[in-house]
Amino acid sequence: MRKIKHSKFKNTGFLFELLTRQVTLEIINGTEEKAKGIIKEFYGKGTEMSKELRLFNLLINEKYNSEAKAEKFIDAILEAHTKIDYKSLQREKYNLVKSIKENFEIKNFLSSPVTNYKILASIHKLFEGKKNDILDVKDVFDSKLTLVEHISSNSPTLKEKEDKLVEDYRKQEKDLRLLTYKILVETFNKKYTNLNDDQKSLLREYINNVNNTSKFNEYFEKELIKTITSLHEMYKGMKDKITKIKLKETINVLKKQKVGKKITDEQVSALMMSYELIKEIKNVNGKKS
Repeated sequence: MRKIKHSKFKNTGFLFELLTRQVTLEIINGTEEKAKGIIKEFYGKGTEMSKELRLFNLLINEKYNSEAKAEKFIDAILEAHTKIDYKSLQREKYNLVKSIKENFEIKNFLSSPVTNYKILASIHKLFEGKKNDILDVKDVFDSKLTLVEHISSNSPTLKEKEDKLVEDYRKQEKDLRLLTYKILVETFNKKYTNLNDDQKSLLREYINNVNNTSKFNEYFEKELIKTITSLHEMYKGMKDKITKIKLKETINVLKKQKVGKKITDEQVSALMMSYELIKEIKNVNGKKS
């Protein structure tokens, strides 16, 4: 019997994790958004990889209070996996890896640490195990045991850890919902500890109008004008020199944000940071009064 060799290049969940981290880096650094396009192409609605990714996420996020229930759940997922067109899935993975190699330095791309690597590897091994006959029984058993322990553990679920804003979007299944979720968790929720109403509204409009750019452009332009006006008013009455410099720099950044056919992630981030500055100044002024 042979062991199931875990290949990072064939692991749908692992590659998605790395791509979403790459998206975050591209947004923060303001570089070309290559990873986002790759995700849209290979993990978009209707692809076999999107179907397999959904099963990955179920095994990662669901929790049950007993090992027996966890085992039954895993069996149900494995049965659902048999409905995926395996040949099409393999072809999509091959083309995805080809695209990744064409757009990124592969050594650096694979070097990003993935905290749930063991779980992702175990899921991949189980999925591959259903497609192969001559396999190491112990290897399959160990992978399943890892998942049973993960699903039946008492550790907080991902859903319990998320804030209300992220939960609102988790169940939405448009092309970029999973990507948006990752960006929210790994970028905005780390940078901005408590999102205010303006920030939540901006993100909500941005996410819900992925396919309606004209509506979001109109919203963005109004918010841009409103925010620049607010910053100008704060600048006029500001006595602190350092804060005045921040305000002036932020105003200049916003004035450069021209509304074209499509609002970029970088422009959304710029407006988010402006909201954050306004919030900080209001908090400071509130404490002084």
